[in-house]
Amino acid sequence: MKTRLQDYPLTSTIIKLKTGRVQLTLIEDPDWFLEQLSREDKEGKLYLPYWTYLWESSIGLARHVETIGPQLKDARILEIGCGFGLAGIVACQMGGRVVFTDAEREAVRFAQHNADQNSAEANADFVQMDWNTPCFNCKFPYILAADVIYEENHWTPILSLLQNHLSPDGIALFSEPNRGNAIGFFKYIMDNGFTYQKSTLPVTLDRQTSQVSIYTVRRRNA
Repeated sequence: MKTRLQDYPLTSTIIKLKTGRVQLTLIEDPDWFLEQLSREDKEGKLYLPYWTYLWESSIGLARHVETIGPQLKDARILEIGCGFGLAGIVACQMGGRVVFTDAEREAVRFAQHNADQNSAEANADFVQMDWNTPCFNCKFPYILAADVIYEENHWTPILSLLQNHLSPDGIALFSEPNRGNAIGFFKYIMDNGFTYQKSTLPVTLDRQTSQVSIYTVRRRNA
C-alpha cells in the first residue's frame, strides 16, 4: 500500500515510553476534518471520522503493551481500529508480528507511514478491514483494541471477532477512557464466554491528564 498523506496538513508528536519513544505523524487540525468528512449513509446513520484524532486510550494501550513486552516476542497480533498505529508499533518494537487493521483506508496509510518511520515495518502488515466483516481465517494469540466500544452497535461484531479470531488461550487488550456505557460491553462479553481484569493508568495528552482503563480479556475456560 503506497502512503500518500499530501492531502492533509500534518504535524508530528513524540510519545515517550519507558523503553524509548515513538514518533507519530498526525493530522494537524482533526476538528476541521471531523466537520468536513462527517456524512450520513443511506440509512441516515452519521459517520464521524474519529481516526483523525490521537486518543488517550491509544497512548494508554501502548504503555500497557510495553509493560508486557516479553510476552509478545514472536507472537502474532491483530490490532483492530488501529488509527495512527501507536499501540501496534510498540507491539512490533517488543518483537511481535502485528497486523494493523482499520476500516478507513487513510488510517491504515498513516499507520503504515508511522510504522516505517519507527523502523517497525519488518514486523508489520497492513489491511483495510471493517470488524463487521473480518477477512481472516486464522486465530491470534493477542488482539489489541483502543477505544472501539463507544457505540453499542459495535459490540456484537467485536464479540463475534473475539469468538472467531482469538486463540483459545489468547488475550485481547481493550483500552477505554471510562465512558459510561463501557461496563455494558464487558457485561455483554462475560455473558458470552469471556472474563476480564481491569486496571487503570494516567495518560497526559494536550496538557490534560485523564485515567485510561485497560481490560485484559480471556475466554472463561482458558
